[in-house]
Amino acid sequence: MRSILGLGGRLVVAAGLLVLILAGTGALLVHGPGQVRGWDTDAERWFADHRAGGLVRLTADATYLADTWTVIAATAVLAAAVGWWTRRWWLPAGIILLTAGETAIYEASNALVDRPRPAVPRLDPGDPLASFPSGHTAAAVCLYGGLALVLRRLAADGRFGRRPAGSGSGSGDQGRSAGEGHSASARPWWVGAVLVASVVAAVAVPVLVGFCRTYRGMHHPSDVIGGAFLGACWLAAVNRVVLGRRGAHDPRRGGGSSCPQPAARRVPDPARTAQPSR
Repeated sequence: MRSILGLGGRLVVAAGLLVLILAGTGALLVHGPGQVRGWDTDAERWFADHRAGGLVRLTADATYLADTWTVIAATAVLAAAVGWWTRRWWLPAGIILLTAGETAIYEASNALVDRPRPAVPRLDPGDPLASFPSGHTAAAVCLYGGLALVLRRLAADGRFGRRPAGSGSGSGDQGRSAGEGHSASARPWWVGAVLVASVVAAVAVPVLVGFCRTYRGMHHPSDVIGGAFLGACWLAAVNRVVLGRRGAHDPRRGGGSSCPQPAARRVPDPARTAQPSR
């Protein structure tokens, strides 16, 4: 219980620091020197002047990759699936903390900054005073980045892509596999492909969502950068405190037990212990 409270306290501190940083940055954007605002305005007008019918429809569909209901549903499904698969609570708790914490940080910083949306025709409904930071971008970073981290954690712990028993090249290889965990060479090719695809999605989807929100006049470019910063920092914090913990789900540590394993008893060799004949 004391450990759980300690972990929660660290995440609360991280969230508070993020809110302060975002609020201060947002205040500079709204009330500070106008260079960044001028760059924002130029980019927004350029996008608004170059809208095309096909791209308008495409950006409308792509925005749903990080829509509120998409994030809620994906978080629930991923947390339930990981909890059922691993029979551990650390990973599902980390997945929920990713999106719940990101939402709380976004709401707090957004209310403190209160930045108006771009002064161009907006293609989506939304609160006119809810611009900084971009919640869609932050949610995309946490959701798809969290998915990549969870898949990497499962692969490292041998939770999927496990080589069948007896498929090793020999007893020595099996012993090394048991002592060193599941190396990349012990996994089938499709596990590596899934991990690479998850990393690509973790990078590409937030970039795509940020572009869509700017293209559709819903956010300043600096809002998207702020959302990406929020998501990346919160993802790193949750991974450090929760998702990256090994003691609760590392099979090499006996399922998280802190009790030392008893040493193997050495059977004496009769040939060495036998008394010489007199």
